[in-house]
Amino acid sequence: MNKNYPIYQTTFIDDMRALVEEAAQNFGESTAISYKDNPWDKEVKKVSFSQWRNDVRDLGTALVSYGLREEKIAIVGENSYGWCCAFFGAMAIGSVTVPVDKELPLDDIDGIISTTGCKAVFFGKTSESKIKEILANGGLKSVELLISIAPESKIEADLLGEKSLKSISEVEAAGAALYAQGDNSYYDYKIDVNKLASIVFTSGTTGKGKGVMLSQANICLDMTLGMYNFDITRKTLHVLPPHHTFGSTVNYVGHLAQGCEVYISSGLKYVSDEIKEQQPTHLILVPAFLEVMNRKIWATARKGKKETLLKVMMKVSDLLRKMGIDVRRKLFGSVLSAFGGKLELIISGGAKLDEDIIRT
Repeated sequence: MNKNYPIYQTTFIDDMRALVEEAAQNFGESTAISYKDNPWDKEVKKVSFSQWRNDVRDLGTALVSYGLREEKIAIVGENSYGWCCAFFGAMAIGSVTVPVDKELPLDDIDGIISTTGCKAVFFGKTSESKIKEILANGGLKSVELLISIAPESKIEADLLGEKSLKSISEVEAAGAALYAQGDNSYYDYKIDVNKLASIVFTSGTTGKGKGVMLSQANICLDMTLGMYNFDITRKTLHVLPPHHTFGSTVNYVGHLAQGCEVYISSGLKYVSDEIKEQQPTHLILVPAFLEVMNRKIWATARKGKKETLLKVMMKVSDLLRKMGIDVRRKLFGSVLSAFGGKLELIISGGAKLDEDIIRT
């Protein structure tokens, strides 16, 4: 749709380490990331910007001590707080992240990790069985260190061979101890923002996925310029796959730089309940999600015999907005309540969105 949009305040990001530090300084004890250990838990874990910075710094310090600075580090697994820390911690020490789709076949996962020459792999709980099978098949030849994002891993010693296995909490504890003893290696390194920082593989719709090489300058500038276009609100719900640049860069890099709380979804089957419970003020989605939401709105209206009324209300709202009067939150309060009641903004990306859905 051809339209002039307003320009908003942005945040200038030099590099990933600076982003983490400045966010901690600017937003301190405000919540950076929230999540549930299990979807059915009542307790929501909340991590402040200060704590997030400490976790990233401690993780990075340990990775440097393991000789992984400027090395390639794969991350394969479900979206989680640990995934986020691994992503920022690796780039903050000048290493190259290789996000991997956890749903890929074994050969493809091994192929990506081996082709890029990763020396370390972070893996999530849902990916452990695949990692074990790849090891059993003689894969991951370049890998020296496996780091479980889950508290415990059950990979047998005979599968590991000469590879080391640690949990992310163990790695962070080691880094915290080193930092407390005066190890400043995390900070004593000038990041070259134009060097390779991440290799992101395409979906491979028309063949094998291709590795797209990105620098920290690419990622940071993309977010700095992108944020001009959005008046980001206080809280979002992260539902997109983190191995996609839209999921990692927009949901994590852009939002955390702006002081926004990111609630990490437990998965697609829980999204509807999570939106109602967590009451995000904006969402970052792809068109497929919005198409489902749109169908759900109209199906609910038809079921309640209010389809005609909803169409009339939309026309009335459009007319009033042309006169400078916005009463959408009052007119469509019942619709918004299904999405937590506080939703102000939806940002769609990754593909073209149908204009009829935009009008809805």
